[in-house]
Amino acid sequence: MTGPQRSPVSSCFVFLFPLFACAAQVGGGGGTGPAGAPGGTAGSSGQAGTGGGQTAGTTGAAGTTGAAGTTGAAGATGAAGTTGTTGIAGTTGAAGNGGAAAGPVDLTGRKALLLVDSPSSPSDGEVILQETLQERGMVVTIGASTGPASLAIGMNVIVVSDSSGAGDFVPVFGTAAIPMIVFGNSAYQTLGWTASSSAKGTVDSTTSVTLVGTGTPLTSDLAAGSSFAMILSTQSTSLYWGTPGGNPIAVASVMGSATELVDFAYEAGSATATGTAPARRVGLGWKTNAIQNLTINGFKLLSVVIDWTAGSGM
Repeated sequence: MTGPQRSPVSSCFVFLFPLFACAAQVGGGGGTGPAGAPGGTAGSSGQAGTGGGQTAGTTGAAGTTGAAGTTGAAGATGAAGTTGTTGIAGTTGAAGNGGAAAGPVDLTGRKALLLVDSPSSPSDGEVILQETLQERGMVVTIGASTGPASLAIGMNVIVVSDSSGAGDFVPVFGTAAIPMIVFGNSAYQTLGWTASSSAKGTVDSTTSVTLVGTGTPLTSDLAAGSSFAMILSTQSTSLYWGTPGGNPIAVASVMGSATELVDFAYEAGSATATGTAPARRVGLGWKTNAIQNLTINGFKLLSVVIDWTAGSGM
């Protein structure tokens, strides 16, 4: 027994509907490819449709190119270093004062003969004078002003205390070719430094002196024309002046009287009042007992005299 007959058209429609549905699911236009990652590649093409001659899927659009990375900000410029300050200009050295020595001469090992009236019992001033020379490094021999002359052998300077009589030391040591310092003025005429006894004298030690010398180390660092006390007012004594002849080096005079010199010298070979200086000679117008009471300026003048004589020939 046969059942009812289906229409061919109906059967075909029923059969084909699933195929169309399938084609729509499988062969429909290819899906759009995913967007490329930033800076990525284009999306892949849609897959071709399958089934009964269906149209190939549409090619997916290229992925969007990723945006370029943001350029990093430029680093901040470092602060400029602080400019160094300009160095202080050096001060100009002080000009020398008439050839004054820059400092004490090194007299270490130099030999001095100190002539006194009594070597066995020197006065306080003579002891201080000896110690002053020793503090400069000198080797000091205390000898009698009467000699013998052999005492002067090998000496660099002869220092004559005012206690030494002119008639004692001058005949023995007066012509020695060794620098000499003489304290007081009692021997000036005998030595030939002054022409007569009237060319010397005394004033009270409170009288100021004036620096009259220029261009010589014997003025120390004192200014020409300056006036000052040579001896402290605590000691009552005298200053001894002379008016030397020949070609003396004038250093300091009684204030107001430029020819009455309390500090003067002769260079070796220069003319004296009656002859020629056999070596450097210096006359200092105070007694050895006043050394301990010299003012600062007075001691400066004594110090450079020691340098000029004991350091001669160095």
